[in-house]
Amino acid sequence: MSEWTTVTKTSAIKEGRGKSFTVNGRRIAILNENGKFCAVDNTCPHAMGSLGRGRVRNGIVVCPVHGYAYRTETGECQTDPRLRIRTYPVIVEDEEIKVQT
Repeated sequence: MSEWTTVTKTSAIKEGRGKSFTVNGRRIAILNENGKFCAVDNTCPHAMGSLGRGRVRNGIVVCPVHGYAYRTETGECQTDPRLRIRTYPVIVEDEEIKVQT
């Protein structure tokens, strides 16, 4: 099983937004929805947009390129059911966001 990697502080990601990071060689978007943090693949499989630059609301992250929407818990695409993104476990300890890849 993979180890937890500290990625950033909670204060670095604004409410309703995300940021992209490279974690153990993977581009991952960490998203903040009402102080709840989640991590998904950064790249939208539709047109390679950065999900870390998208918005998150009601458990859905929306790609800023063409508006494709993905569930942050399951990675399922709401726009095209043939598409999916990977999700990653996240924990927050002492204001630090840790991701397991």
